[in-house]
Amino acid sequence: MARKNMFEGITPTPPQTDENATAPSYRPARSSPEVFQQSGPIAAIRNDLRTVGARTVQDIDTALIEDSGLKDRIGLLDDDIADLRESISRHGQQVPILLRPHPALSGRYQVVYGRRRLAAIKGLGITVKALIRTLSDEEAVLAQGQENNLRKDPSFIEKTLFAGDLEEAGYEPRIIQDALNISRSHTSHMRKVREAFPRELIEKIGPTPSVGWKRWYELATKVLQQKRDPNSVLHGPFPAALTSDQRFDHWIKAFEAHSSQSKKQGAKPPTLAVQSNSGVKIGSIAVGKNKVTFQADAGSVEFAHWIAGHAGELFQRLHQEYLTQSDNQD
Repeated sequence: MARKNMFEGITPTPPQTDENATAPSYRPARSSPEVFQQSGPIAAIRNDLRTVGARTVQDIDTALIEDSGLKDRIGLLDDDIADLRESISRHGQQVPILLRPHPALSGRYQVVYGRRRLAAIKGLGITVKALIRTLSDEEAVLAQGQENNLRKDPSFIEKTLFAGDLEEAGYEPRIIQDALNISRSHTSHMRKVREAFPRELIEKIGPTPSVGWKRWYELATKVLQQKRDPNSVLHGPFPAALTSDQRFDHWIKAFEAHSSQSKKQGAKPPTLAVQSNSGVKIGSIAVGKNKVTFQADAGSVEFAHWIAGHAGELFQRLHQEYLTQSDNQD
């Protein structure tokens, strides 16, 4: 389904006329689209968008555009733009992207939002339709985040990485929360996930569009509690045929299997206290996998040495008693 042009309906205010004068011929201004009626960063710059300069959609050579802003998607753009490129090829670009003049390179631009559209159009070798706005770094981040909320929402883990990039860039928590339309508690969930998983592993797993914040958060909590190195869970790459969601499930299975094995290896074998006929504790026997260990108490060290000196004779007798008992049970 064709996407509605989000800039449709913005027209200049008609000139004032005398009451007795003949009304000039112009189309009545329609109400602004819903996106400009909402609160938030896009609404904050709507007055600028009403000016003729900001409303003018320009054809820009894609070679002049630097994709140097903060990324809000995981993976290569070419992986999921084939359908978009085909649509633009047939019907043209319906929605302009937003650019800002490059702060350091004269005559060049930076993408604020519309990276998928830009990547698709680069593959077609045509110019891109764009609105050009002079925005500060903060305004650009806010506009980028709010645009994401108006289209297919990035997954939780994509927002998590984006929020981390914003934090590292020095943006205030308020700006990050406004840009991603999230609460303060949600930023805390994201921070724990980033603490548990290195970025390289997250990017290998992918955007996991069907995996919500709760599963990522609960898994991160387990990783941190067990003080595990997430990179040591898998030995080798993910199977090639798996989707991003399936890679997430595959990693969980490997993590749980690794946790179970570690518990078995780290568990202490059960022990049995050994007493003399008079009830004095002599030591303890620990039964592990394929082995039995006798630990003598401090007052029974000489007894332990005696056992070591007579082990052959003792174990032959014990083994014979075991065989005799087994035969009687049969």
